[in-house]
Order: sequence, then structure tokens, then C-alpha cells
Amino acid sequence: MRIFVAGATGAMGVPLVKHLVAAGHQVTGLTRSEAKRPLLEGLGATAAVADVFERERLGTVLREARPDAVVHLLTAW
Repeated sequence: MRIFVAGATGAMGVPLVKHLVAAGHQVTGLTRSEAKRPLLEGLGATAAVADVFERERLGTVLREARPDAVVHLLTAW
């Protein structure tokens, strides 16, 4: 299953990404920071760098990920 995790580098996101990858899912993790790309890739996920308040960019990364499910773990509003 292709799963998009918004808030993937947060306190709840990192353990979830680890679990989903270990379970065999294709995970795309959303982060606002290019500097956190290596963290997500190190966990086995694909990194999507975008700010949730930038509608067009967010739409682009979601279309590219083509997720079957989206998990909302955003905490820094």
C-alpha cells in the first residue's frame, strides 16, 4: 500500500514511518525541511518537501506520491 504521512519527521511520525516501512508499505513522508530528507530516506521512506500552507506545492507532492491513504500527524501549525 502507498501511504503518505504528513508530519513524518515529528515525534509520532518517525515511529509510524518505521513501522509502516517494516510492514512492507511504500511510504512517502512530508517534511517542510530539505534538511530532514536524509532522515526520511534513512528510514526507508521517500521524502516529499513542502509546506502544507503552499497549496500548489502540496498538491504536486500528493499527486506524485499517488497514495492509497494519507495519515495526518501534523503538529506544528
